[in-house]
Amino acid sequence: MPLDKHSSVPLYAQLKEILLARIESGEYQPGERIPTEMQLCEEMQLSRPTVRQAVSELVSEGLLEIYKGRGTFVREETMRHQIAPFSGFTYGILSANTLEGMNFIDYKEVEKLPAKFAAAFARNRIGGLPGYSELIWREERDRQVIAYCKSWVPKAMFPDLLKDVRLRRPMIDITANKYAFLPQKVETELLVRPATQSEARIFDIPRGEAVIVVTSTFTSRSGNVCEVVNVVLSAKHCSLRLDGSVR
Repeated sequence: MPLDKHSSVPLYAQLKEILLARIESGEYQPGERIPTEMQLCEEMQLSRPTVRQAVSELVSEGLLEIYKGRGTFVREETMRHQIAPFSGFTYGILSANTLEGMNFIDYKEVEKLPAKFAAAFARNRIGGLPGYSELIWREERDRQVIAYCKSWVPKAMFPDLLKDVRLRRPMIDITANKYAFLPQKVETELLVRPATQSEARIFDIPRGEAVIVVTSTFTSRSGNVCEVVNVVLSAKHCSLRLDGSVR
């Protein structure tokens, strides 16, 4: 499929079709690196911006992936790990049955939260210790990180949570005599957006690839917010199954 420089079809669009044809024919195999921008410029006698636009559109459509320092590759369909059944409670610390298997990266006391998450606790009416326990962990399947999680729990409700986590105490002990502070309901927001540079490193994906951000706000039996969890999931490596029934 040669380029027609006299056609009304823009050159970048023609090049895009050529590259697409090579992918579909198997000339460029899944997981294989395609020629560099400079090589395509020389082969097609095109300017670099023209080549870059064609490649960028195929990246946006999910057919190519750009890895910094490595090149541009034909996207390889990967096996997705199913998270099932998925609900707003799935990644809550206080709603977990056990801490076993949680790969904690860090846990510490913090006084202030990002505004978005601090707002969720603003309506709380409880005394006690100020500040929050911040817990950061990730979930892995087959040595692949699929979820990066951050949780905030008011110290006024669970003052010994960090110590309990460090000692890996059973959840039944952590939540003992805390009935009024345990989660009763949850509000969950799901958002799909491009991965940041740091998220791309965590999941080993190209920057800008889709991630699913899940923010869950847990309300306790006392009516106070007892936990906020923010989870970033790699859309490339996992899928969510939501179950339900007709009432």
